[in-house]
Order: sequence, then structure tokens, then C-alpha cells
Amino acid sequence: MLIEIFCDKFRQERLHFKSGLNVVLGDEAATNSIGKSSLLMVIDFVFGGDTFLEHNKDVVEEMGDHEYCFHFKFDNVNNYFKRATFSPELVYECDADYLEVAPISIDQYRSVLKLKYGLSDLNLTFRSIVSLHSRVWGKDNLDVKRPLHVHRNKKTGSVSMTC
Repeated sequence: MLIEIFCDKFRQERLHFKSGLNVVLGDEAATNSIGKSSLLMVIDFVFGGDTFLEHNKDVVEEMGDHEYCFHFKFDNVNNYFKRATFSPELVYECDADYLEVAPISIDQYRSVLKLKYGLSDLNLTFRSIVSLHSRVWGKDNLDVKRPLHVHRNKKTGSVSMTC
């Protein structure tokens, strides 16, 4: 389970998550463009996605390259990682202070998450599984008539699941 995301570019540097439903709310004035969708894209980035850097280029343009540190807990074991906008193809395994221990490729990281979430038996990639549940403005998976399509250009037969 995702426990925390830390970034020195956030207004509130540490975002904590709890078991169950976590909600991203705007302000009381229902203001647009305050970062709700960007935060959801950061969460997707933490789960190994690439859409954040493709669709939110303005974030890096405005704030410069930066790092996201994140903490997962699986079977009562803490796991700490770091991923940067300047080298998104790498994820660093870290210690509890987010000091880098070892780099792993983004594909290795996705495999680690698939294993830790107990999804190894599924004949899908981790990103295929996550993308089915991650609906954020700006991603190509918002077609309500085809909810199991990760991308609108995929043919119906290319989505397969084995349980």
C-alpha cells in the first residue's frame, strides 16, 4: 500500500495515505487549476506511469527537474523509493531517509510492484492492470463506452485477462 509521497516542490511536502478511500479535494471556492489532476498524475508516476511527463510538461518547465520520494508498505515491510523527472527510466530503492541504495530500471520496478501487490498470476503487465483503474483528465483511457481499454487505439481483442 502507498503510505506517503514526499516532494520539496509540494506546498505540503509530505502527503500521507491511509487504508481505504483517499480523496483529492479542491478548495472551498471550487477553484480550477490548483493541481488536483497533476497530483493524480504524480501518483500514477509513482506507480510506474509515464503519462505525467508527457502530459504535464508545464510542471517541469515551471518548477524545474525534481524528485518524488515514496513509501510503500507490503506485509508490514516498509519499502522506500525515489523517481526523478530528469531520469524517469530509473527508480532508486532507498533507506527510510530516502537516501539512494540501488538503482533499478522502471521495468524492474513495475515487476516489483506487480509481485508485492500479489498480481503475478495475471497475464498482464503491472501498468496494464493499474491503467484500468486510473482515470485522470489528460490520459487516453477515459472512454466510458470502452472502460477496459487502456488506450483508445487498442483493438478489443488486445485486452485479455486470466484469473
